[in-house]
Amino acid sequence: MTSTPNVIIKNMFTPSLKNLNQSYKTPDKVKKETMNMFDYYADEKKKAFFMLDYFSGKIGKENEMNIIFENGEYATKEEIEKRKKQYVKYIENSNIYKLVISFPENYLEENVDIKKFEKDLAKHIIPMFLKKCGFDDIKKMSYQFSLHTNTDNLHFHLSFAEKKPNYIRTNNKEPVYRRAGKLEQKEISFLKNEIDHYIHREKFFTPLLEETNKELDNLKKYFNPKEKNFILKDKNDLLIEEKIVKLGNLLEEKKESKEHKVKFNSIKNREIINLTNEIKRIIFSKKDTELYIDYQDFKNSINKVNKYFKEVSCNNNSKINDNSLVKSKQQYLNNYVLNAIVNYANCKNISENKLIQEVVYKEYKKNRINNNVDILNNYLAYNTKRNKFINKYRIKEAIKNINSELEDAQKEFDKLFQEDKEYF
Repeated sequence: MTSTPNVIIKNMFTPSLKNLNQSYKTPDKVKKETMNMFDYYADEKKKAFFMLDYFSGKIGKENEMNIIFENGEYATKEEIEKRKKQYVKYIENSNIYKLVISFPENYLEENVDIKKFEKDLAKHIIPMFLKKCGFDDIKKMSYQFSLHTNTDNLHFHLSFAEKKPNYIRTNNKEPVYRRAGKLEQKEISFLKNEIDHYIHREKFFTPLLEETNKELDNLKKYFNPKEKNFILKDKNDLLIEEKIVKLGNLLEEKKESKEHKVKFNSIKNREIINLTNEIKRIIFSKKDTELYIDYQDFKNSINKVNKYFKEVSCNNNSKINDNSLVKSKQQYLNNYVLNAIVNYANCKNISENKLIQEVVYKEYKKNRINNNVDILNNYLAYNTKRNKFINKYRIKEAIKNINSELEDAQKEFDKLFQEDKEYF
């Protein structure tokens, strides 16, 4: 861990008038503190000035104060006075939560466009943070912040309150006012990590995300029927073909889909769910295939993204690691593959005899130099537990239907059955 975090947050609160039994403050003192908070935030002496302000003539204008509301814009004096009156009402039931967000010297100005950061802080980062704190509807929250430059370390003052009951407790579906004034460490860590992630996103994170998305799109091609490498059409693998046929029959039998397309997540039958996952596992476990190699590349890119978020957390002395993006990418691929399998199986119309006949014929042509015993050993003589539907009678029946090119092969197969009736 670093000795000095990239983002430092201190938090405090002014209790609501209904929570004064937890404090030595009086109602008059609470109201006075709240009003003074707006004046302190909007202090022009602490405002950061930019060259753009100088050339545009904004410096010294009184209609724009040093305080930003939810829309990401600087407020006017009139808007601040209006908000003061609103907070006189809010303070009756809502705590006023206050935070100071500071950065090492030159850290913020060297890494971000501060004006753009202020807008994104208002419109994206703070709303995510409030959701993390358990507040349900962002429109029922009031917040404001101000950047101060009166110290060597740039820092923001942020405060927020509930306009109406908006806190969701685990045991209560109806929103209530949040009584706890002190923020939890996991909530503070979330805000620190989100801010630091924003600061380093373009330089470090965006390239990693582009790499991950590229690998993900590459894997999707294996399960797209329009692509030449559509892996579910590989009839060389009798094991997968047998399971796909079985899955198709189960989908038809259980009537899992009323429409042409099947959504895997809507399937309730446990046997279908387990069989679909088993087919996926078999497909991805085959080593020395292009799919396996590409899947390893995807996992490597995911690991890089996960490492990035761990470093962000570590750089803020935080034990909270946000792996939600990594999980979402993995879940997206999982759902894509599972949906491809059930929909392919749902559309398959192939008998077991036809399947065996096609594979035997294809492998015979490919292995003319081998004898028929080798063909059987390599492609049909699997463990009976894995291929229960394969037996000597069905194979014999399939061979009889093969065209004249396989007449000699049929005689050889017949001999094998005569020599050892229990070969399978």
